[in-house]
Amino acid sequence: MPFGSSNEHAAQARKVAGERASGTSVAIGDLPDNANLIKVLGVNYVHTVDEDGGDLYLTTVGYRYAEHLQPENWYEFSWFKAKRERLPGTATVYAVPTKPIRGESLKLVVKYSRVGEKVLMDTDVLENLMSCEFNGPFEEFGLVEELRHGHYGPADLQVRTQLPLAVYVPPEKIQPSQSGRFQWRIAQKVDQHPGVALDILRQHIVVYRWLPGVDAWQAHEMGLLTEAQARALNDRATSDMHDKGFKVLDMKPQHVIVEPTESGDLVREDEAIRYGVIDFELMERTDAYWEEIESAQKMTYRRRTAELLAGDGPIDRDPEPLPANLTTTNVRNVNYVHGRVESTGSLLWVVGNEPDLFEFYLPERWRTTPQIRLREDHETYFTTSKDNIPLVWKVSRVGEPPASAAFGVEGFQVLAHGFNSPFEEVAAGWWLIGRGVPTILPRAIYRTGHRSQLDESLFDPSRYKSHESFRAIDGKPVLEAHRNYITIWDEWNGPETPEAWEEASVGRSLNVAQAVERDLLDNREAADVVNAFGDRLADVGVTAMRLLPEHILLAINAESELARDAAGAPLACLCTLKYLKLPSLDTLLNPDLSED
Repeated sequence: MPFGSSNEHAAQARKVAGERASGTSVAIGDLPDNANLIKVLGVNYVHTVDEDGGDLYLTTVGYRYAEHLQPENWYEFSWFKAKRERLPGTATVYAVPTKPIRGESLKLVVKYSRVGEKVLMDTDVLENLMSCEFNGPFEEFGLVEELRHGHYGPADLQVRTQLPLAVYVPPEKIQPSQSGRFQWRIAQKVDQHPGVALDILRQHIVVYRWLPGVDAWQAHEMGLLTEAQARALNDRATSDMHDKGFKVLDMKPQHVIVEPTESGDLVREDEAIRYGVIDFELMERTDAYWEEIESAQKMTYRRRTAELLAGDGPIDRDPEPLPANLTTTNVRNVNYVHGRVESTGSLLWVVGNEPDLFEFYLPERWRTTPQIRLREDHETYFTTSKDNIPLVWKVSRVGEPPASAAFGVEGFQVLAHGFNSPFEEVAAGWWLIGRGVPTILPRAIYRTGHRSQLDESLFDPSRYKSHESFRAIDGKPVLEAHRNYITIWDEWNGPETPEAWEEASVGRSLNVAQAVERDLLDNREAADVVNAFGDRLADVGVTAMRLLPEHILLAINAESELARDAAGAPLACLCTLKYLKLPSLDTLLNPDLSED
């Protein structure tokens, strides 16, 4: 095993834990073979893969107990079944001791993550019941670490919590019938791309160290607290967490831990009952704390976007050190920060050279937020991510047979060309933007971790052959026939301006067909818009094999009218790039051939 009984690694782990506790900087070195130091949502992990193919992510605190936390020392079937104790609540949570290591056993709290599942109606959520979502495992640990270190709020106030030790992803996959996850998406006709719907069906187990004591309600039942005192303690914990920038949507006395003494009292500090908090799957930042963080995030997002649009991003600057799960790459003359997505076992390519943009597009930031379907004929959705960024995501149709018979004469041309790959779509978008032709802004490509069924009905293998030379971080081709791909784009509300970043909105752009339906354009004006955009594409040598009113967006101004340029023409933007044929497509493969 990676950690085995190495005294050197154990010594290194204790050193790391000591440095973390003292507040000094932590540098994990001398890692065992097959271990990588990665960073996910602000938390450092030591990542290893066990002999059975399971993924173990140890926090810097958990690294101190690396041997105890090896799955065979607590999750081995006969041990786990015999030693586990089911804890009360709606979640699947157990207390289990580890096997003794050098005479020491560690008591763990083991919880199966419910990310993507429906929040039960009988859960006592105080507000926003219908829209709240369970945190993903890495999101949960990120928030807990923020709370533990307490940089926000009163410096002399600290909220005790369980210690987050590890995230474990067992090698076995669960079946859809075993999970209530992503009900909204499964119900939205995704049978053509089942890998999209089922993508986050990896089972995640979050592991905390046991926080000694009983919960406040148990203390009430034991006669150590009155009911009023138990509820008052819950209110105190809620207030303290709020002061430190956090709230738990289903906070209750069962989430507050107190410690009985042998004398029949409770452990106190400064005459107040000492308590700790558990259960963070519905924890989130308060509005005030979130506004502070969001402001900094928006500044980062705006700055990086401005660099991308200006074309003078940090290409010539020495790149920042990247964690082991990220690298930089170039596919079809587009630079990406590329890496593994630990929450889904999938891959992500984020346009640009900046690693700090990568986490904005992790699937847990946008896959579980409320979605609005934008197209009936294709899987295209609008959402506002957890970072309050409005995004549009589309399932790529690369490799599928175009319905050429429905296209008429132009169908033969479409059939011969096939659908562009997600990498071709992104490259085409940036190529057109660089030549003054507005398109929606390409931001990222996400490859699902779940296998699709596309390879069983593959019609056009040409894209997979043409992309064979481009390799992903796992050494495989970037384009694989048995995977689904999702392209992620900025919502388009008109030309990029600082004002466009101020708030997320829905309905500030319509496609041409929708504008006709709402009497914002008549049929003649609609035809003029489509023809004018076709002329713009032709002027830069682009063949639009299929250009429909649904493929062009129009901006809506504050008066709910079409936004127009100085000449009175509606401001328009191309939102469908899968049917485009660029004259310099070959130069996207070989930048040295480009005239630019």
